[in-house]
Amino acid sequence: MPTRELTCEFGGWFMCRLATDPDPTDEPRGVSGSTFALAGEPDLDRIIVLNDPRPEVRRSHMPPVGVTVTRAAVGAVDAPELTGARVDLLGDPVFENRNTVLTFAGREPIVPFHLRISAPGARIERRMLMWSDGPEDPPVHLIPRAQLEKFGGRVFRTDPDLIRSATGIADPLLDRKERHRRLVEDLERETDPVRRAGTEKRVRELEIGLAQPADERVVNMTAIEEFRFPLTGEADVEGEALTDLAPDTRAPWTVDFWMGGWDPDVMCGYFKGSLTVPLREDAEGREER
Repeated sequence: MPTRELTCEFGGWFMCRLATDPDPTDEPRGVSGSTFALAGEPDLDRIIVLNDPRPEVRRSHMPPVGVTVTRAAVGAVDAPELTGARVDLLGDPVFENRNTVLTFAGREPIVPFHLRISAPGARIERRMLMWSDGPEDPPVHLIPRAQLEKFGGRVFRTDPDLIRSATGIADPLLDRKERHRRLVEDLERETDPVRRAGTEKRVRELEIGLAQPADERVVNMTAIEEFRFPLTGEADVEGEALTDLAPDTRAPWTVDFWMGGWDPDVMCGYFKGSLTVPLREDAEGREER
């Protein structure tokens, strides 16, 4: 008899304020890449934010940042108590590549990876355990590359159709032209010198992409990085809504997702995937309801 499983599908925009090549990973402002901290903004911090970015880092014309469960089900039967639940990564996670020192480009893991899904009356979360043979919570530079890549991106590729289906952006170059038009209009009305300097910088960066459509400022909007790995670390489940499901906190859970549609102007991308949680055999069978 196959194992009963809870599957939570999720999606939404995330924000990650990080420097890009050829800047060093820890570059705080952005110098030579395609992302920058603007005048009046705090330093870049590399943290992947799935919900509620701080007000001081939000930019005009950015998408609504927020990742939520779009469907939850046990087999073919919906679990509506988790639909719309908030999805978060805890512990200030970052992409750990460090200019290809740790992994090849497009193969970097997210560290730490501590996934939480929460709704009124329900919370389910679990950590990634990357290296069970080593010390507890080792620095990433001590973990062998082969082990890092087991939890990093499996594939880095362009997929314009997938991006269009998730984000509605069918033509990245046209999208950049429209963003440029809106920012130029913003400049005509802006009187604050700090905000004006930031907007002027954004306009200049967009103009690089418009002049060179093969530039990363445009083509990376169609790129995705795919991840799939087990979660075997500490698990935590609570709430009345989950009592009859009985998630198995000893068996591995599987997280499968992609991140892409990267918009360097606002440092946002799309996050879409699923969490699969095996259920204990002694749990009530929701499929039979």
